[in-house]
Amino acid sequence: MNGTAERQWFGGIGRAFADRNFRIHSVGSIASWISYFVQIVAVSWLTWELTASTVWLAVVALMDIVPNVLLLPLGGALADRFDRYRILIVTNILLLIQATVMALLAWWDLLSIWPLALLVLLHGTLISFYVPAMHGMLPRFVEKSRLASAIAVNSSYTQFAIFAGPALAGWLIVNHSIAMAFAVNALGYFILLCAMTFLKTPKGYMKPQRSGLSILGDIAHGVTYILGNKGISALLILLLAGDALSVSFYHMLPAYSEQILSVGVVGVSAILAARGFGATLAALWLAHGGAKAARIERVLWAFLAATLSLACLLLVENLYFAVAIAMASGLASQIRKTGTQSLLQLNVDEAQRGRVMGNMFLLTQLAGGIGTYLVGSYAVTQGVVTPMLIAVTICLVIWVIVFTGRGRFIHSFDESLKG
Repeated sequence: MNGTAERQWFGGIGRAFADRNFRIHSVGSIASWISYFVQIVAVSWLTWELTASTVWLAVVALMDIVPNVLLLPLGGALADRFDRYRILIVTNILLLIQATVMALLAWWDLLSIWPLALLVLLHGTLISFYVPAMHGMLPRFVEKSRLASAIAVNSSYTQFAIFAGPALAGWLIVNHSIAMAFAVNALGYFILLCAMTFLKTPKGYMKPQRSGLSILGDIAHGVTYILGNKGISALLILLLAGDALSVSFYHMLPAYSEQILSVGVVGVSAILAARGFGATLAALWLAHGGAKAARIERVLWAFLAATLSLACLLLVENLYFAVAIAMASGLASQIRKTGTQSLLQLNVDEAQRGRVMGNMFLLTQLAGGIGTYLVGSYAVTQGVVTPMLIAVTICLVIWVIVFTGRGRFIHSFDESLKG
């Protein structure tokens, strides 16, 4: 079978891997995402071990989110004014240093709750500049005809990491130490940094010209651009609600695992791994379909399925049932998220990409932070299930509103993406 036939057989996945830059990017992306989720589980579990408090789980999560709320608009404006690739190199170096310090403090048994919270705060600050630039990586190094598939394949790495990272984290924590888990995170940033140095800018690439506005003017212009596009606004509203729900559940997993499933860190790893496995399958399916798989209707129905499956997950007390439902939840959630990101990436003005994608991340982080704090605070007296089910109800109401009005924004996107 020749190369062309293989690419046809594998659909969008084959087209994505035909690109040299994407193959190199994949090495760093897989390593960094796996190690990132190892750190997420390690931070969450160490917080629970140090405090046994749902409030502290919420507070540590907020330490990662608050800098995003304050700095992401600036990060998005800078990503549209300067070389996004250089911004990524600098922020990756600083993130590597932050991860190394966290690992060393844990190794020396000096990582109490306040040093942990401060390092998480530093992480959130750096991510505020990293994320807007990161969303410009694939559009810069991968040609547009392969972009939707590359985005979906790249998302499958994230979801595979959600499957593999927590499993690895659980194994490292149980058989080695928290310090080893943090050291793996530092290794992931190192591999990503090395991979990025081998990327080559394609011939004909032209950096978008600056707007000529001030930084504040660029920030305001980005907001105006988003509000003026009904399709982008509607997708961001759904993304906001969906991520508020899923992020809240994510950060409450240690409490859910102990209070409902009664299995401790094993439950945290199992649920995250199952969600990640389902999401990986969804991302690969979307990648195979390429741009045609990114449809507005598919995103809407996936949002509903993800919300209802999470509600079911909250109502079961058996680990095996929970793992099965978590897999379905991860699949639906990934269709929602990757479909949304593909629609945005394919339709946004290149000169606005950093601000739109930065604001997307900002809004989801803000919603996730507020949701996590409210759920965590209420869970102190009422347990995890009741506040999470209230959040599910709010998401269902939002879905009904957006779904019934979908005709007003569907024409904002290209005819080829309507399905």
